[in-house]
Amino acid sequence: MRWLLLIFALLSCGGVRAQRSLDIAFCDVESLYDTVPSKFYDDSDYTPQGRLRWDSQRYRRKVESVARLIDSMALPVVALWGVENEQVVRDVVMATEGDYAYVHRTHDSSDGLDFALLYYGDRFFPERITPWRGALCIEGKADGVDVAIIINHRCTSLGVLLSERGLLENGRMVVVLGTPGRVSPETFGLQEHTSVAERARRGNVMRSGGWQMRDRVSSTWKGEVRCDVYAAEWLLDGQGAPRPTYSNRKYYGGVSASLPIFAQFFILLGEKS
Repeated sequence: MRWLLLIFALLSCGGVRAQRSLDIAFCDVESLYDTVPSKFYDDSDYTPQGRLRWDSQRYRRKVESVARLIDSMALPVVALWGVENEQVVRDVVMATEGDYAYVHRTHDSSDGLDFALLYYGDRFFPERITPWRGALCIEGKADGVDVAIIINHRCTSLGVLLSERGLLENGRMVVVLGTPGRVSPETFGLQEHTSVAERARRGNVMRSGGWQMRDRVSSTWKGEVRCDVYAAEWLLDGQGAPRPTYSNRKYYGGVSASLPIFAQFFILLGEKS
């Protein structure tokens, strides 16, 4: 199965208002640990002497593969879930060809995995960062539009975050990416954008021999949105499924058992959400 990445366009012609798109991707990089044992949580499997024999060579290979993925998407904003710490994020950023800045916050989880946001500084301007249980919220401006990007990993209190920060007030654009919790973002009035690809039988994880859409993109944006799965052929194994890093302790050397998802939010310049 091969799906082509949609072509990003900047439209400007006589009688038509200038338009560009804010392009955002979400990637679960599947337990991207460094090789150093932590004192605060059990990451012993991901050490050279651990059960998975996670050494510097395998770590470097994965960092370079994640960087290759980010470069191949060539998007101005990329949300990551599954990085162990800021040094891992730095290593990924340094391995990319793009000039990315990043936001990282330590996520208080039992497995030590964190969120990060990579972005081009001339397209997105972070202004406020709110770590949350199961989420990370980054508020800022994109092409003059006030936007709040929420990276979500089964967050159980998304509604509290939205309410406490007043994110659904004043016409702000809110984008939620990642794996939903028990209460979906649509409960709070956001529109789910991955359903179009899902109805076309596309998904970002392979389960029971078929594609399922595990991760989602939702937003308050009322304009045109295009959303799909990024399925570059090199991310897949010989059977057409995402190639994982490990499966049942066996090392495969892939990026992740899930494919990235991306969305294009088409914005008329000067328009508000």
